[in-house]
Amino acid sequence: MRKSDRKIEREIIRELTKVCEEAKFDHDGFIWLTHEVDYQHFPKSLKVTLVFNEQVDETVMLSEFSLLIPKVQEALEPVIGVILPAKQIEACREHTMH
Repeated sequence: MRKSDRKIEREIIRELTKVCEEAKFDHDGFIWLTHEVDYQHFPKSLKVTLVFNEQVDETVMLSEFSLLIPKVQEALEPVIGVILPAKQIEACREHTMH
């Protein structure tokens, strides 16, 4: 990873952490988020995954997810220089072992 890639990575983490901390309190069922990226194909390779509690109703999860997409896009736009396409943001459920 190049020095410039590490700098962008730190900025992505900083911005996504802000979104995550706010979303935990403001969005039902939201737990955490993560991202992955291949800097050789940046920003097209950037993918953000929003993780929701497995007990949250599907309708609620999809509603909260749709509200979070623009927040993620807004947070990352100054870092990546473009609006992250919604197709690069996904939602999933966290499955816990019982």
